[in-house]
Amino acid sequence: MEIFINLLALTASLGVLVFLGEKLILSAQRLARAFGVSSAVIGLTVLAYGTSLPEFVVSSMAAVRQSSDLSVSNIVGSNIYNIAFILGVASIISPLSIKETIFAKRDGLVMLFAVIIICLFAYLGKMGRLTGIAMVAIIAGYTYTIIRHDRVHRKTGPDKNLSKIKEAVVVVLLLAGVLISGYFTVDYAVKLARSAGVTEWLIGATIVAAGTSLPETIVSILAARKGEYAMSIGNIVGSNIFNILWILGFASILNPLTINFQKIYPDLIFLAIITLLLYAALRKGRLTKGEGLLYIALYIGYISYLL
Repeated sequence: MEIFINLLALTASLGVLVFLGEKLILSAQRLARAFGVSSAVIGLTVLAYGTSLPEFVVSSMAAVRQSSDLSVSNIVGSNIYNIAFILGVASIISPLSIKETIFAKRDGLVMLFAVIIICLFAYLGKMGRLTGIAMVAIIAGYTYTIIRHDRVHRKTGPDKNLSKIKEAVVVVLLLAGVLISGYFTVDYAVKLARSAGVTEWLIGATIVAAGTSLPETIVSILAARKGEYAMSIGNIVGSNIFNILWILGFASILNPLTINFQKIYPDLIFLAIITLLLYAALRKGRLTKGEGLLYIALYIGYISYLL
């Protein structure tokens, strides 16, 4: 009976999550028109940063509690999942065409830079407060740059028929709904797994790890289905940049992070490989079904290694 109740609750919360995700994509499109910016910019900023809130909460709380391993591993695992699983599934559903060359020239390079930073400080074994302040300053400058660049180079202005405040409020409310329904989806998934007798380790390595990236999953896959490829990829690229530069930067300001390089270096190698593969896709301007299948195969291999 308990399994049935948890399954019913999981199905309901997942249904609400998908419904709100659909509405969020439509509202994000309207917000882009209201401000006269591209869908790519909305994906790289509003959606990317908003859907990364679960990772932000987990890593910040872990830093306060001096659980540096959890703080760092949460980000590394989420970034791997974002690329290998989410974009893998999205490109299998609909091959992604990347027309925005700026993704590779600017955003792809910033994403690679962020991975180099986390690898460097993992090797050094510590991420201090000054480093955290510098990382937060970089993400603030990056955000300002992409918004300013888009406004300068876009030929179309804001849609005067749309209210900026109204559309922004709707997006924020829908984003909050996605995060809340995502929380309940993960909660009921964990309860279902426990009632079915699945081990705590397996739950943590799969459901909880993927759970913090559930908002990105819904947003990117639904955006790809609607042909909003720039929004879909921008959400993932922006999230991965934000996860490292802002979340780990902020966490290390709260409490300097000590990193056990020997424990996480295989994960960092995998993160570097999958990030380079995505960067190559950004350079050539497309992500095919075959590459999506490769991403999924790599993610399955990574999970198998963890277990």
